[in-house]
Amino acid sequence: MAPEVSMEDYRTAAVLPATEARSLPFPVYRDRAVFDLEMERIFRSDWVAVGADAALAEPGDTLGFHIGGEPVALVRGGDGRLRALSNTCRHRGTLLLDSGVGRLGGRHIVCPYHAWSYSDSGEFRGAPYSRGVTIEPDEHCLPSFRVEVWMGVVFVCLDEAAPPLGERLAGVPEHLTEFEMEGFTEAAPIAEAEIWDANWKLVVENGMESYHLFRVHEKTLEKVTPTRGAYYLEGSAPWTLTGGAVVSNPGFFGKALGAVLGYDSGSGGDHYTLVSIPPSFVGIVTRDSWDWIAAHPLSPTSTRVFSGSLTRAKPDFLIRAFSQSFATAFLEEDRRICERGQQGLEARASSGGRLVPLERVVVDFHHYLAWKLFGEEPPPRHAETRRGRTRPARRDAVAEGPRPPPGGRRRSVVRGTGIGNRPGSSGNAARDRQDADGRSGTGG
Repeated sequence: MAPEVSMEDYRTAAVLPATEARSLPFPVYRDRAVFDLEMERIFRSDWVAVGADAALAEPGDTLGFHIGGEPVALVRGGDGRLRALSNTCRHRGTLLLDSGVGRLGGRHIVCPYHAWSYSDSGEFRGAPYSRGVTIEPDEHCLPSFRVEVWMGVVFVCLDEAAPPLGERLAGVPEHLTEFEMEGFTEAAPIAEAEIWDANWKLVVENGMESYHLFRVHEKTLEKVTPTRGAYYLEGSAPWTLTGGAVVSNPGFFGKALGAVLGYDSGSGGDHYTLVSIPPSFVGIVTRDSWDWIAAHPLSPTSTRVFSGSLTRAKPDFLIRAFSQSFATAFLEEDRRICERGQQGLEARASSGGRLVPLERVVVDFHHYLAWKLFGEEPPPRHAETRRGRTRPARRDAVAEGPRPPPGGRRRSVVRGTGIGNRPGSSGNAARDRQDADGRSGTGG
């Protein structure tokens, strides 16, 4: 079957600078040929977020999942090391461990089909009833994949040639020092992943931008992290940092939400920072918590969505229950709007429009796609102050990350300057309300 959209049309849309940026062509959110290319050049070649290292702390803890169609299992060994192993038996290819969280019986991985067994480090241990057939252990070990833990989150990479994740994210930690990230040591149990009927790019774009909060999350996130308080910090194709105000609202509900997000106007608890690391990770850090989602594509129109959380101390029962209830509510809002968006993206007679300043992070994500899929050189990092005023990018602020695909072009995607001031920060309440209503001429 021929692709619905040419790869050149995809590339052309993805490289547009912020001053000209538009939605990607609708077919790239549903086309099988596009999806297969993304799996090959992105998810089987880059670092993919999985979950909290501290949530798999005990020897024998396991987590099964797929990256770009490849079955993988995280296994905490008896030596304390966390490994990413192939989750396929070397005999006849049966899936070894169940998807999701599990526990090894003893220190061995045993195939449910013919009981071939492996150590918790992937070494072949034995095959029953082999009846004189020599099975060379070295030829039947489980392949392993690269693992890095960054800010308490486990990332896995299938590609041995990809540069280290820490190198790519070298510019991020300096922005997070005020949050004392090393203090986030208490992990929430890894919840069962949800399956959303939406393309993975739609899920990631929704997670990283704050433009939709006032509409989609009117009764949840908008009450404490309002759209009018959102701003862009710094970023480019490899990563982007955005942020926003955390506000206190009167009444029990508003105060409880403030407690969950660690609101405190006098000790750094009056704002959050959103960390977007393509292709799969979007995290939000406040004074008291570090929370995230990780998107793992299943098909052109379905995505497995993991969520995770780290806190400084084990919260009491009531705070944990309220926090979980709150997270469940706004993630359900996100799921519904993403699935609704996917239905709209089936349109053949329509196409997308311009992106607005609050979607600058989405522009960075599009540049990431152009970089990984088509070898387009990422632009220098763009930076703004919290009030939305553009700061010139440093000459040495180059984009870090994996090399472009072999044969990829090195054309720069920089063709314009940064986009305007942070919406909602004009100091004029009437104008801010007008922006929220979409009457200012920039709504979409």
